Amino acid sequence: MAARCRLLGHPSGRHLLMTVRLHRGFTLIELLVAVTIAVVLLVMAMPGYVAWVSDSEIRNAAQSIANGLRTAQSTAVSSNANVQFVLTPTDWTVATVDAPLVILKTARLKEGSRNSTIVGINAASTAATTVAFDPLGRVINNAANLVQVDVTLPSIAGTRPLRVLVGNGRTGVKMCDPAWAWPDPKGCPP
Repeated sequence: MAARCRLLGHPSGRHLLMTVRLHRGFTLIELLVAVTIAVVLLVMAMPGYVAWVSDSEIRNAAQSIANGLRTAQSTAVSSNANVQFVLTPTDWTVATVDAPLVILKTARLKEGSRNSTIVGINAASTAATTVAFDPLGRVINNAANLVQVDVTLPSIAGTRPLRVLVGNGRTGVKMCDPAWAWPDPKGCPP
């Protein structure tokens, strides 16, 4: 190799060969192979990414509802008044029960959970939207009280639904996964 470079008139044959190799670049075949590998990896990763984003949306909605319920309960204790949590399809509100009705906090459910479906249920398994707490932080007995909120994303297959439980013998608010068997801490009690 060095002899060939000396024929070209360059005193150090190695330097010239290394310089030529560094500036050579990629061939079209190498570029196509790299792009093909990148596309295959993207196609393989896409279902996992979609499931991860969908599960994040469900978790965001469930955590927001659980935080709203805990806010209502702690506000009832700290203000020594009856406080209610009201759930709507787009947001939740914490407000006083007794007149004058004062809205204490509101949060939009669609922030971070745009596609999730939220269903509130009472003890009779019918639709419910409201639960009230007394000054000791206990649920005020009412047959129409919200006892569970199911958060799902039915448009995406394979997502993990979550449930938020409140009252009815439970002292606080619990976010759980219905797919886990009770008494696992992640599972929902019967």
